[in-house]
Amino acid sequence: MEEDLYMGDDFPDLSEIDEDLLRAYLEGNEVSPEIEELLKAYGQDVPEALARVTVKELWENCLSPTFSQTMENLIPLLLLCFVFKLVCSFSKSGSDDQDIPPWLIHLSSLMFGLLALHMFFQRNLFYLVLCTALAYLVLVITNWRNRDFCGISLSVYIIVYLIACEFMMESTVWHSIRGAQIILSMKIIGVAFDLSNGSMIEFPDIFAYFGYNFCVGTVIFGPWISFTEYKHILSQHKRPMKIFWILKVMFSLTCALLCVMCSTCIVHWLILDNHFKWVIAYRDAQSFRFSHYFISFLSEVTVILSGLGATHVNDDVRWDLRVSKPYHIEMPRSLVEVVTNWNLPMHNWLKNYIFKSARPLGNFAAVFLTYVASALLHGLNFQLAAVLLSLGIYTYVEFVFRNKLSVIFDACIKARKCKDNCEHKYKNKHPYVLAANLLFGIVGIFHLAYLGLMFDTGGQDETGYSMEHTLKKWSSLNFLSHWVILGTFLFHLMI
Repeated sequence: MEEDLYMGDDFPDLSEIDEDLLRAYLEGNEVSPEIEELLKAYGQDVPEALARVTVKELWENCLSPTFSQTMENLIPLLLLCFVFKLVCSFSKSGSDDQDIPPWLIHLSSLMFGLLALHMFFQRNLFYLVLCTALAYLVLVITNWRNRDFCGISLSVYIIVYLIACEFMMESTVWHSIRGAQIILSMKIIGVAFDLSNGSMIEFPDIFAYFGYNFCVGTVIFGPWISFTEYKHILSQHKRPMKIFWILKVMFSLTCALLCVMCSTCIVHWLILDNHFKWVIAYRDAQSFRFSHYFISFLSEVTVILSGLGATHVNDDVRWDLRVSKPYHIEMPRSLVEVVTNWNLPMHNWLKNYIFKSARPLGNFAAVFLTYVASALLHGLNFQLAAVLLSLGIYTYVEFVFRNKLSVIFDACIKARKCKDNCEHKYKNKHPYVLAANLLFGIVGIFHLAYLGLMFDTGGQDETGYSMEHTLKKWSSLNFLSHWVILGTFLFHLMI
C-alpha cells in the first residue's frame, strides 16, 4: 500500500516555493508558474477561475443567463414607463382641447413611480416616501418664513436624514435603496435652491412635488432631471413617439445590455486571475465602470420611454439625452474629463448647486466642497468617501499642474481641451502635444485602475465596504497612485 502511494522524486521541493506566491494562491489572487507546476505534480488542476472557458461555455454559463435575468427584471419597469408616456399623451397643457387636469397627470406620475419602487424595494419604499413627505413640510415652512433659505434648510435636512438612515437602518436595506435615495435627494435640494435663487417663481403644489420626486422614468435608476424638464409631461403632444424616439430607446437599451454582459462576463473572461496585480486591478476597475455604464444607458431608456430627456430646437424634438460618455472615460484626456463625463446630469447638478455656491471661497475650496457633497449624497461610507475625496484632490492637482505646463511650453496640454482659436503656439494636433496628452491619458488610466479597485464584487458588496477593506486594497498596490499624485504636486510647486 505504501508503495502505491509513493511516486518517487517527481514532487517539487516545497522549500523552493516562495511564501508570497503561495499566500497569493491561497487568497485566490493569482497562480504563478511555480504554483501551477506544484499543482500538476500533485495531480490537481489549475482552479477553474484561472482557466479560460470556451466561447460556447461563456455564452451558456454567463452571457445567456445574464441577458435573460436582466430582461426579466427590466421589462415590467419599461412597460410602466411606456404606459405612463401613453397616459401623458392625453394631456395637452396650454391648448384649447386639454382633456386631463394637470393634478391628475402628476398623481399618475406618483402612482406609477410608487409601483416601480414596490417592484424593486417592496416595503422599503416607505423610507423614500417618508423622506419626501418631511422634505415638503420643511419646504413649506421655510418658504412661508423666508424663501431665501429654502436651499440651505433642505440641504441640512437631507444631510440629517441621510446620517440618520446610515446609523438607524439595517445596512443591507440602506445599501439597496441608496441609489434611489441619491436621485431623490438631488431633486429635493434642486427644487429648494431654484426657489431660493428665483429661477422657480411658482411654489409647487403637493401633486406636482410628489409627481416630480417619484416620476417613474427617474425614480429607480435616475437620471436627475430638473423640475422644469419634468413639467413637460403636461405637454407630451409636442413630443410624439416618432422613429427617432424609438431609435434612441433601442440604441440605449442595446448599449445597456452589452455593458452589463461586459461587466459580468466578458471582462473577467478576457483577463484571468493569474495576471500581474496591476492588470487585475485594471480589470476589476473596468468591470465596475461597465456596470456604471449599464445603469447610465438604462436610465436613458427609462426617462426617454417616459417622454422626458429631450431638447427642442424650434419645432424639432431631439432625443439627445446623454447620461455618461464611456469613450471619454475609457480613453481619457485627463481625470477632469473622466469626472465630467462620468454622470453628466449629476455633474451639472453639482456644478450649478454646489460648486457655484462655493466659488467665492476659492477654486480649491469649491472643488473640495463639491466632492464632499457628492460623498455625503452617497452615504457615510469610508470606501466611497475615500475614492471621491481622493478623486477631488487628484483632479485639482492635475488641473493646476497641466495649466502651469501649458503656460511654460505654450502648448494645448491643459486638463480641458483648448478651443481651436486658443492663443497657444503649439495646438492640439502638434506631434509633441499629442504625445504629451497621450501620456497624461495613460497616467489617468493608471489612477482609474487604482481608485476603481475598491469596487469589486466581494462578500461585503451588499452592505458597503469597511475602512479595513479599502486600505487593504490600496496597500496591495503600495499606495502608488497617491504617491504619484503627491510627487506631481511637489513638482508643480517647484517649477
